Amino acid sequence: MFLRVEDLREEPYCLLLAYPRPEPGVVEERIRMLEGLGVVGIELVGRKELPFGLRVLGKGYVGLVLAARMADGKRVALKIRRLDAGRESLSHEARMLAKANSVGVGPRLLASTDDILIMEFIDGPHLPDWLLGRPGKATVGSVLRQLLEKCRKLDEVGLDHGELSRAHSHILIQPRPSGRPEPRIVDFESASDVRRPANVTSICQFLFISGLAKLTSEILGPVDKAALIKALRAYKHRMDGASFSAILDACGLSTYK
Repeated sequence: MFLRVEDLREEPYCLLLAYPRPEPGVVEERIRMLEGLGVVGIELVGRKELPFGLRVLGKGYVGLVLAARMADGKRVALKIRRLDAGRESLSHEARMLAKANSVGVGPRLLASTDDILIMEFIDGPHLPDWLLGRPGKATVGSVLRQLLEKCRKLDEVGLDHGELSRAHSHILIQPRPSGRPEPRIVDFESASDVRRPANVTSICQFLFISGLAKLTSEILGPVDKAALIKALRAYKHRMDGASFSAILDACGLSTYK
């Protein structure tokens, strides 16, 4: 279902702009913001369902993520700050995402205000759902290696995502018409460039030691967890190319491209 921006004044759709308790003044202000940014409407699609059957791409502690359309017809992801959010602004997340974008990671940040982020729309399943489809050993190996390399890039620029040890909803797999699918890391609201980055260690724990370890071992074969933990400890202290290569070896990913 497509809603024009002006339709968002009406109940129950105003809930999308001022969750969880719409205030008329806030709704009007955010409609003006959207119009100023070139947003013409939103699509009621996604995995999450709000009251009144309103479907959205995501719902977090800070904001709602919606599918939207720009004046030029481009489909984008729109994040709108919740009125009960613990943060007064989305400016921190915008800055973190821009830093991730500088090394080719994360959805592209297209525009932002204190209350709204407009980002590249990434169409693809979450990593666990994708793995359950058993896409094939070579494809899985390639995608997981790409994912570790992206985490390495974040480590190199001193940006810690903060949620990759429980990354069920933070990695989307984007199909590519010519080539392997691409893993995309999303949701940088908990990211920090102050704390020590631990992206590679966190994602390896999630993939091979805890969260998805059983599933990945069924597809790629077992991983020597003791050897991986040793490699992760060495990487934590050195964070250089050699210690990262040792992690790829320990995960069984060094032969994939």
